[in-house]
Amino acid sequence: MLTRAQQLILVAQAGRAPSAHNIQPARWRFAGDQVALLEDPARWLSVGDPTGRDNQIALGMAWEGMAMALSAIGVGLARPEVRPLPYPCTSPALRIVATATMAPGAHADALAVQVDRRHAYRGKFRGASPSQRTALAQCVAAHSAHVMPAGEHSSAEIARWYDEAAAAAFEVPGFAAELYRWLRLSPDHPQWRRDGLSAPCMALSRWEAWGASMVLRPGVVRWLSALSLTGMLAAESAKIRSAAGIVLIHAGPEVSNFDIGRHWYRFWLAMTAHGLAGVPMSALADSPGHAALLAESQRLPRGNRLVNVMRFGPAPASVAQSARLPAHELLVDG
Repeated sequence: MLTRAQQLILVAQAGRAPSAHNIQPARWRFAGDQVALLEDPARWLSVGDPTGRDNQIALGMAWEGMAMALSAIGVGLARPEVRPLPYPCTSPALRIVATATMAPGAHADALAVQVDRRHAYRGKFRGASPSQRTALAQCVAAHSAHVMPAGEHSSAEIARWYDEAAAAAFEVPGFAAELYRWLRLSPDHPQWRRDGLSAPCMALSRWEAWGASMVLRPGVVRWLSALSLTGMLAAESAKIRSAAGIVLIHAGPEVSNFDIGRHWYRFWLAMTAHGLAGVPMSALADSPGHAALLAESQRLPRGNRLVNVMRFGPAPASVAQSARLPAHELLVDG
């Protein structure tokens, strides 16, 4: 039986797992030797993630985070019973995602110590050393079941595709409004320390954040869209080309989004252990056309789906840590 103090520590560690727009959909319940992961339907991007794919991946990452946190105190988790969740969500009530039995006797997971060191770095990378490039290649090879490197000379092409896909996303009705709800561009925002995408985490200076707060307003985005100028809102070519490497996260048809989330999180933490930082380029996977271009040009294994694309480079000396909800809000009683 875990004490409440232990439970709070565990959910705080599991809560460090990434999620789209940093929405943090995972909630937890402990009962005896049972742990249950629940989804908060209020934290689901109905426009950006209509099928629930991103939430399922994030929940898988959170589950892996809990497994690692438990291992640090010598507790193991049995294979989870994962429940299929329909989307769109039809009720605001919390939904059980997965349950499992806890048991003593586990060894500490070596990746657990990387959880607080992992960051999404959205800035421009400095040049990577030969040893860092070697570490990146070795880490990708060690996770080759679900990770593959992009072609050595394809960065410019992928950067161009990303800018196209990101600009096209702003043409989707409701996308700009949903994104704007999760932006935290000023410390005066009431949710600044809780969730969402903060200016420092997006590598925006004070003045860039101010500019973003103006041009990303839904009304302004509609005006820019009418003038075919949405490309200026999401151009990241220079940042993408600065990466030491670009990788494709992929999965076969037998691998659920929940399980690929678990694998992806472990890969990201392994890269962190090598002193590398990365960030997803989700627009590429969200755009069917660009996902197909990548699958063909990068020779994705036949039958596998593109889950996401990430760029990696040397971790800077200081990276802003994204906000997180307080642990007591992640813990469900009863």
